[in-house]
Amino acid sequence: MTPEQLSQALVESEGLAYHPIAIKFVSSPGDLPEGIRKFGASSGEQNPKSFLCAMWGDCFRGAGPFYTTREDHYCGGGTIAAGFGSLLPIEAAEKFMIGDGKLFGNMQALRCSMETTMPFRDGEFAAQIVGPLAAMNEDELRPDVVLIVCKPFQGQHILRAYGFDSGEVAHGIAGGSTCEMVSSYVVKTGKPTFTLGDTGGNAGLSLAPDELLVAFPYDKLETAVANLPRICRTSNMPRFTIVHER
Repeated sequence: MTPEQLSQALVESEGLAYHPIAIKFVSSPGDLPEGIRKFGASSGEQNPKSFLCAMWGDCFRGAGPFYTTREDHYCGGGTIAAGFGSLLPIEAAEKFMIGDGKLFGNMQALRCSMETTMPFRDGEFAAQIVGPLAAMNEDELRPDVVLIVCKPFQGQHILRAYGFDSGEVAHGIAGGSTCEMVSSYVVKTGKPTFTLGDTGGNAGLSLAPDELLVAFPYDKLETAVANLPRICRTSNMPRFTIVHER
């Protein structure tokens, strides 16, 4: 199936509110395909900046494909997730990330969270191409990761379809930054995951409180999509008279 066919099948089967988006990691500027515009090129602003999660959110709402590089970003978590490297030393993050009412209680917790996501090496990638899955292709725009915004019951269908023949279960990830949890973690494990996200990332994505993010390695997505018509979608519980304890 083509990326467009995969996107259409997911939306039609599950009634998704947003079409899936796709991410392609680019090792060097010379590997960027011709014709892909730079982030912010149409904004009319000099040196436009944003957050990686907000860029993904733009694509869920129809923007792209476009590419982004390190200088486009405010957030060090986003540049780590993209493989560009941190914008500042981790110790400098203490003043706004560590302490009561912030993201972590101490530096050790921050370091542990970052290591758990299996981060890319600093500078492992020079650019990231992001856009609607339907706008990608199997050639110069072949995705690495596909992101799906969904309700829990829709994610349950998609992930059950993935393991329908193999019995493989998907493990979720939570407690860190949204962008980091669905980037290097998916690429390095080669497995789909889902996340509840985090406060900042979910704000950038403009997720509703009852929405979550499912992430697939692109080459594993067709397995799930092909099995969506085969999975069970109704419970047999109504056949029984259920006694409830009081």
